[in-house]
Amino acid sequence: MELKEMIGKRKSVRSYTDTPIEGETLEKIKDFCAGMKPLYPDIKVRMEIIGSEKVRCILPWRTPQVMAIFTEESKKALVNVGFLYQQADLYLQSLGLGTCWLGMGKLDPKTATELDQGDGLKFAMILAFGNPKGEIQRKDLAEFKRKSLEEIADEKDEKLEPARLAPSSVNSQPWYFVHDGEKIHAYCALSGMFKKATSHMNLIDMGIALAHLYLCNPDTFRFKREKEHAELKQKCYIGTFTL
Repeated sequence: MELKEMIGKRKSVRSYTDTPIEGETLEKIKDFCAGMKPLYPDIKVRMEIIGSEKVRCILPWRTPQVMAIFTEESKKALVNVGFLYQQADLYLQSLGLGTCWLGMGKLDPKTATELDQGDGLKFAMILAFGNPKGEIQRKDLAEFKRKSLEEIADEKDEKLEPARLAPSSVNSQPWYFVHDGEKIHAYCALSGMFKKATSHMNLIDMGIALAHLYLCNPDTFRFKREKEHAELKQKCYIGTFTL
């Protein structure tokens, strides 16, 4: 199954068995992650698969293992994390596994020290995965609770449907798209009391949405940050792409 086919089926899974992923399946996952396409090839990213007992999280459910993702300290790096590991998310679900972005998860201090390789990369996010209990796929698009295409862009554009279906932190759906001829500018809604900065998770969310657009248009998707772009009220410019 192609990853783009998982976009309309994928859902966050929060119920897992205690059986860890091992052997050939685990090696396939590692091999896939090593070959994922980055949004920013020059930004360094590292992933470690660790036991969930090394993660601090107030949520009541657990998976036997998680992906702990590390990257550089910048907004671009966080967008890149979302772009990369949404590919992993969809791949894992294509294998019949459950996944969930764990925005509330943190490494315990001892594990953070153990995983510090002195490469300057900082912990960014956790992607939980494992053998699910129950159904892991949506039966149809009606199960998605998402904004309409008209709400996420300056005009209704069916090509943006994959981004509309993307998961986001507390379903915030921070993306907004502005058409400019053949180009489309991507913006992230500013968050926080004073609307001065995007949140850590929302930047990752933007990368997730862009990954969906890339996977549906792998041969034509092009992305870059342009020096000249419109400033939108309470929105942060992320980049410009063509499909």
